[in-house]
Amino acid sequence: MNYVFLGGAGEVGGSCMLLSVAGRYILFDCGIRVNRTGIDALPDLELLKQSAPTLDAIFVSHAHADHVGALPLAHALYPNAPIYATVATQCLSSVMLTNAVRVMETEAEGAIFTQEAVETTLARIETLEMGEWIELWDGWRVQFIRSGHILGAVSIYLETPEGRFFYSGDVSTFHQKTIDGLDDIISLPAPDFMVCEATYGDGLHPSRTEEEGKLAKAVADVIKDGGSVLIPSFALGRAQEIILILRDAMISQNIPVFPVITDGLVNSICAVYENLTQYLGTKLQKNIENARQPVFFYKNFSRARLGEQEAILKNETPKCIIASSGMLTGGASVFYARGLAAHEKNAIFLSGYQDAESPGRKLQQLQSGDTLNFADTTAVDVKCRVQRFHLSAHSDQGQLVSVIKQINPKAIALVHGEDVALKALREKLISKYPVTCPYNKQVLSTTDFPVWISPTARAKMEKKAVLNVGVQINGDAIALDAQTAALPRWQEFAQGEHTATLKGDRLIIRKK
Repeated sequence: MNYVFLGGAGEVGGSCMLLSVAGRYILFDCGIRVNRTGIDALPDLELLKQSAPTLDAIFVSHAHADHVGALPLAHALYPNAPIYATVATQCLSSVMLTNAVRVMETEAEGAIFTQEAVETTLARIETLEMGEWIELWDGWRVQFIRSGHILGAVSIYLETPEGRFFYSGDVSTFHQKTIDGLDDIISLPAPDFMVCEATYGDGLHPSRTEEEGKLAKAVADVIKDGGSVLIPSFALGRAQEIILILRDAMISQNIPVFPVITDGLVNSICAVYENLTQYLGTKLQKNIENARQPVFFYKNFSRARLGEQEAILKNETPKCIIASSGMLTGGASVFYARGLAAHEKNAIFLSGYQDAESPGRKLQQLQSGDTLNFADTTAVDVKCRVQRFHLSAHSDQGQLVSVIKQINPKAIALVHGEDVALKALREKLISKYPVTCPYNKQVLSTTDFPVWISPTARAKMEKKAVLNVGVQINGDAIALDAQTAALPRWQEFAQGEHTATLKGDRLIIRKK
């Protein structure tokens, strides 16, 4: 069982992993680096072509751009490969990829794929339900497990003739306002290998309920003082959460009612959520049944229409604007940030992960009066209030450790995190598990051990590792070639009583 990351290892963005096992090639996700453009944004598709003569399947964990943004390119390389995703991921990917084509057409590099390529890719998706075993080929089956990250997001559990594999995707163990958290994983057999995200592997989140209350109150305070608030937000997932945070706070009369305007890709995603209410969280579904009104609507809530942005800014009525993108890398949020940032009475509230190179991360580090440069080369002197609220849809260090202990894999690879997060999470796990933090383009075996394991720990892990040897079976006797029989590990293992099970062309021998 070999694997190579084409993107997403040692970084957040461009998630794409190739698994080679039992003569088949499986691709997990194919995303882009959202803070880059052109070829720099893409996973290493040249290495994919060199490594995989064919693809037997493509599994998509969820519809965020860093996991699905380059999917049409993978499909173009392997048009016969089936693509597996949930219904929600298929619908959301349609919106995300169509928007990507529109955005790319305005950039200097031009579009790296067309709308026709998007539609061809979407048509190749075979939708799977969560929590059901699906037979793929002889000795192969897969199960999608709700990962709790966004609508339709899954972890992927794959059984192969040569072992079990668990791909976490992006994980949220806690319930959010829109969706329920990670589904039951305790009942699953322990996998031989697990790939786990580590976005927030270096810290603990504050209380979700308290953080939601702080955000709602902070927005209300700015508006009470005559200012307006911009919340740059990931269009998919985060924006919907923030809308409901403000709506629920108004309904419970914790804050007064004020105008809330959504803009950009946020509005298209909200429409998809409203058409897939059967996949929303249990609590929200009951709320929808009782309220008998659209999911993301309340008294003064509205969705900006094309060409209204200038008028919205000129209107001096205090308001809250929720607009994409969440890192201020582009989209409607950049327009509003330029218009609001120079005035002390206004505020920009950040609510999610900010890439190290993004304008959003730089905004967090500015002092009042400093200049913020945007990706489109425009700049603005920032005098408004800037604050970060922790509303992540990723599990923190403690929650990830808990998940890993429940899954109890034989070995782990940590990805989807900056270096400090990867190292911190590794330190929490290394005493119990073989843990590696791979880099992109490294072709590794799932039994490879990281160099930082102590000799004593390495020896213990090697005893548990699979030993692949060539044997011949003559009646009740097993014959090994002289070189294999001379291996110290085999001689140690061969002592005592054993059990043997024949699985296909493999003989599994275990000590009693």
